[in-house]
Amino acid sequence: MGAGTGVLVEYSKIKKEFPEFLDVWNDTRTELVAQCTDAWGLADGGMIPGPKQFGETTIRKPFLNLGTTSGSTETWNINFSNYGWQTWIDNPTIEDVYIGLVGWMFPSATKRVAGMYCEFGQTKLPVENFEAEIQMMAEPALMYEQGIIIPEETAVKVDSLITVAGKNIIKPLGMAMCKTGVLIKKKPI
Repeated sequence: MGAGTGVLVEYSKIKKEFPEFLDVWNDTRTELVAQCTDAWGLADGGMIPGPKQFGETTIRKPFLNLGTTSGSTETWNINFSNYGWQTWIDNPTIEDVYIGLVGWMFPSATKRVAGMYCEFGQTKLPVENFEAEIQMMAEPALMYEQGIIIPEETAVKVDSLITVAGKNIIKPLGMAMCKTGVLIKKKPI
């Protein structure tokens, strides 16, 4: 199985029953730090970057040109207007942000998402169809067997198969590395 191959698992059981996904997380972060260090000539400053360092945060909607973040910066409320396949991300990532994506979590009580198709620049992932499995889980997560690095200003497209129209909470799993100017602004994003 290669980059972007997904496995649907119960989110709360990852640490105990699927430790390989913690390795995917760590490997993705290591590669992301290396790429950012190389691209920007800055050091990793973690959650509190100093001078000549970049910082780490969650994957936020504004990083994908999806408007401002409201409520939690870790979960996104997405309003699906209809059933069937819908595109809900079709934007480039912003400048000065790299994203390391390891999966998606679907914590909504009503499971509206039954499949996904993602494109990150030239990388096109296989269509994931999990309509039957997702209904049996409390907090399903589509975990990738290999993390995906999304450089700054890269086209991102995400389509989902929607079974019921309405609002759905989706949590991208991973991390974002940002130059300090993106993280520290007078008006937070």
